[in-house]
Amino acid sequence: MIKIKDILSDLQSFADDEKDIIIEPDGNVIFTRLGNIISFKLYQNYSGTFIEYNGTQLPYKTFLAKEIARLDLLAARIVEKRHNIEPFIDANSRLNTYSYKIEGEGLSLLEKEGANPLVFGTKVTFVTADAGHGKTVLLREFQKRQAESYLTGSSNFLFWHIDLQGRDLVRLNEAIMYDLGELRFPGLYYSSIITLIKHNLIVLGIDGFDELAAEVGGEMALGSLSSLVALMEGQGVLIAASRRTFFNTQDYIKRTKFLQSKI
Repeated sequence: MIKIKDILSDLQSFADDEKDIIIEPDGNVIFTRLGNIISFKLYQNYSGTFIEYNGTQLPYKTFLAKEIARLDLLAARIVEKRHNIEPFIDANSRLNTYSYKIEGEGLSLLEKEGANPLVFGTKVTFVTADAGHGKTVLLREFQKRQAESYLTGSSNFLFWHIDLQGRDLVRLNEAIMYDLGELRFPGLYYSSIITLIKHNLIVLGIDGFDELAAEVGGEMALGSLSSLVALMEGQGVLIAASRRTFFNTQDYIKRTKFLQSKI
C-alpha cells in the first residue's frame, strides 16, 4: 500500500499550490489543479490503493496517469508532433547486465527494459553505439510506438525522448521543461515528471549524454544524472544514449560505482 505522505508528495507535484492540499482522516482529498478544484476519496484494502472519483473507482496509479497527468493527451501529442523523419529499420542489439547478456531487436529490448523496473533501486540503462549508427532514430521510433501502444491500452507507460544534441541547455531539468513547452502541454512541472517516472508511468530517455559530458565534463554529467536518480528515490527507469567512445561495456562497473557513490 502507498503511504499517505507519499500520496501527499505526489499530489503536491501537480497542484497549483503545493501547500493547499487537504487530506481528511476519512480519506477525502481536495486540491486545486490548473484552476480547477479536484476532490476525490482515497481508500486502501488488501488489493492496493484506490480512488473514488466522479462516481468511478480507479486504482491509484490509473487515477494519477489518466485523470491528473492526462498521459493519454500527452501520448496523442507525442504521436502528432514527434515522429521519425528518417526511415526506421530495427537492428540486432545486445543487452548486457550484471547477471546475463541477451540479443534481440533494439525496440523489443528497450520495451523489456522499460516494462521491468527493479524491485529495489532505479534502473539506469545506457544505449551505446558508434556515431551515426542510429541511436537517436531508435529512441525516436520507440517513443512514437510506445505512445501509440499507450493510446491503445497495450502499454502502461510512455517513453519520453529528451534530445540534448546540439542544444545550449546542459541542465536536465531545463531540457525537460523545454520539451514540455515544445509539445505545448500544460500542467506538468519538473516535479510532476519525477513523480510519473517514480511510478513507472514515464520512462525518460536522455539522448546525447556524451555531448552533455563534453560540455560540462564526464564526472559532472554523471553527477547530474545521479542527482536525478536521487530525486527518484530508488524507483523508476532511465535510459541514456551516448557514443561508445564515452561509455562502453568494459567501463560499466566503474561508472555504475560512481553513480552509486553519489546517491
